[in-house]
Amino acid sequence: MKNFNRTLRISATVGFILVLCCLAFAVYAKDKDKNKKQGISYEADIDYPVFGKEPLLNAQVSDVVQKALEAFNSEFFSAEAPAYPQGFQFDIDSSSVYEDSKHISFLLTVYQYVGGAAHGSTTLIPITYSKQTKKLLSLEEALQPAKKDWLAALSTEARKQLNAQVQKKTFSSDEDWINRGTEPTKENFAVFKLEKNSVRIVFSQYQVGPYASGMPEIVVPRSLFK
Repeated sequence: MKNFNRTLRISATVGFILVLCCLAFAVYAKDKDKNKKQGISYEADIDYPVFGKEPLLNAQVSDVVQKALEAFNSEFFSAEAPAYPQGFQFDIDSSSVYEDSKHISFLLTVYQYVGGAAHGSTTLIPITYSKQTKKLLSLEEALQPAKKDWLAALSTEARKQLNAQVQKKTFSSDEDWINRGTEPTKENFAVFKLEKNSVRIVFSQYQVGPYASGMPEIVVPRSLFK
């Protein structure tokens, strides 16, 4: 399947209303209360894959991106006038794409910086799409585990791999933090990407370790779910 990327870059000194709308990503700018917003700048950089033969996937991804940007815009325009210049930044990028006969799978990385914050925040949005049903899938829907206790097995494997990373000093945390973030719940393993014969699980910031530890990953064989 031939794929390409859709890219949108916005840079503005406020006040401007920046609205992302429609699949074509038209951008509208209107003057809004320049005096109140004096000293605040806004930058957005959005880049994600588009699939030539999967228009329904494209529409769903576009909707996800649009909602994320609209939420950021809402926070941006509710900001009070700062005592000193501040910048707001919103970036979306994507991981490499995995594709087989049944699925298309990748991760959207959303970075947001709100003016005046100590640091930005990064979240991941999993996109795993069924070519058959034309829907986005959860981990359970994508893998259809035969094991009834698959979450317990995944929790055990996650703790094993993360503690090994701590021992190798490639990841900094402690056992209690890891255990809390890998309890056998679907929410704790919601961020994933399919790979050949395996699945990559990514943990959110603060989920299994401090901010400085980033978002650690584990790779689990699909056989674990059988």
